[in-house]
Amino acid sequence: MEIRNRLAHLREKEEMALIAFIMAAVPDEDLCLDCIRALEQGGCDLLELGVPFTDPLADGEVIERFHHRGVKLGLNLKRGLDFAARVRAACQLPLILFSYYNPILQMGLDSFARDCREAGVNGVIVPDLPLDELGRLAGQGLELIPMLAPSSTLPRVQMAADLDPAFIYCVSVRGVTGVRSLPELEIKDYLQKVRAVTTAPLVLGFGISQPEQVRAFQGLADGVVIGSALAQIIEEYESRPALLPGMLEKRCQALKLLSYWEVRS
Repeated sequence: MEIRNRLAHLREKEEMALIAFIMAAVPDEDLCLDCIRALEQGGCDLLELGVPFTDPLADGEVIERFHHRGVKLGLNLKRGLDFAARVRAACQLPLILFSYYNPILQMGLDSFARDCREAGVNGVIVPDLPLDELGRLAGQGLELIPMLAPSSTLPRVQMAADLDPAFIYCVSVRGVTGVRSLPELEIKDYLQKVRAVTTAPLVLGFGISQPEQVRAFQGLADGVVIGSALAQIIEEYESRPALLPGMLEKRCQALKLLSYWEVRS
């Protein structure tokens, strides 16, 4: 219930949720934990923790590099869950695990669900598992987060709504993750289409990097995910680890605090 409670609290305050995506244990465990603490300090509301995978089809160039770096470091689902336990001990943010399905299947669904619960994971996003297959993970004590795209048909939207999810992840554009300009009118129409059939919180992801993008969807989306923009900061400052956490904290403040207050000014 942690994810639902956090989003409900933010909705009561008419405040958009800021969900940060970060790759587990990249560049290394200690620096990654410092980054996560900085994200929490900067106003992040939930944390999406990625598991490195060899074929990350849903991810763009920047996040893909982090996947491949993690694989080269020997990171996998088991080590990602071990790291998630360290994250749970280090911060209070609701924790969502982002993993492709093949590693989950290899681990075994029961073992995966048990290890998630033991690590303190609250929810799971599996980007390559179709909506009608999400039931494979149902009944395991984890929040399953469905994903929709602008091309999703109304029956698919209804299928996501029928899952009664903690939130629906609305992919902003056709394609993969990455910092980009967004087709604002198309996205607004898309969010309104999803909103018409569900009261679940809607979280917009892929391409969010600037406060003006957050402001543009205020009132339609209940939250946004920022990932590639944070990964770019990590790449730029990882050779100067003393500066990196502060830069991440400032970016979160810009997205969370400034956009929040400017909407109300």
